[in-house]
Amino acid sequence: PGLYSLSGERYENKVKLDWPPPFQENDIAICIMGTVINGVVCLYQGQTPNVVLWNPTTEEFKVIPPSPTETPVIYEVGYFEYNGFGYDLVRDDYNVIRHVLYLLDVSDTDDMEDKPNYVSRKNTWEIYSLRRNSWKKLDLDLPQIRSNWGELSIYINGMCHWAEGNGDESYMVSFYLSNELLCITPFPTDMNDSFDDFVIKNFRVLNESIALILNYLEMATFHISILGELGVKESWTKLYIIGPIPCIEHPIGEGKNGDLFFRRKDGEIVWFNYNTQKIEELGLQADAYTPDIVIYKESLLPIGQIYN
Repeated sequence: PGLYSLSGERYENKVKLDWPPPFQENDIAICIMGTVINGVVCLYQGQTPNVVLWNPTTEEFKVIPPSPTETPVIYEVGYFEYNGFGYDLVRDDYNVIRHVLYLLDVSDTDDMEDKPNYVSRKNTWEIYSLRRNSWKKLDLDLPQIRSNWGELSIYINGMCHWAEGNGDESYMVSFYLSNELLCITPFPTDMNDSFDDFVIKNFRVLNESIALILNYLEMATFHISILGELGVKESWTKLYIIGPIPCIEHPIGEGKNGDLFFRRKDGEIVWFNYNTQKIEELGLQADAYTPDIVIYKESLLPIGQIYN
């Protein structure tokens, strides 16, 4: 794993960065959650409860404290799925949303006879507030069938967005941080089969709009649609079809001016320039599962003193 800062007109300036101290001894499965907000990056470590807020400019970091859901229960283990990092415009607060799933601990298969065959706790949604420096439970009832969506989430205009599915239809969940209400927006009909292994689905913020990117593997093409209105399925508008480009595997992030970064099949990171319609190499390699690129703007604001 590695972390780099890219800058310049053609992203030619590359500086390798150190992870913040909490992750320096164990840097396995570190991911960037959602969007960078006011210079603050939210890092989490796989499906563990480890979450850190970090400002690379000032090198300040804050380890998010544990929640009551992390209290151990015999024969049970919790897995944490992270759905969003966002900024509450009304409360002037930073939030993290996650879903905690409880499963039987089958790590010791030699002693299964004395273990229960069900878990005692229900899966839980919870939200962290930086202002309160604590977690609280959320009353959300959503299925957890993501298929090949992964754990991608985005933030824009006071809302966190992520993908869900019920097996028959895939949709985007929009969570209003100020009032903790939900808005459901179905994805277009041509991609509702959330178990189609030949279409990799991805959505991001492109040019300050929510964009849906469908990667049709057999045709080696990328279809990009923009959402016009939350909650309205028919407001998805297809803007671009990129390809066919047989060597490109999947999108991993957005650059300036709406440029898109992709991972090539040989592991090379490349970027697609809308103006030139060309694909250019970045000079960096990435593995198949964890690469991500986010837009970062420097900020000198202290994490612990962000409020007005």
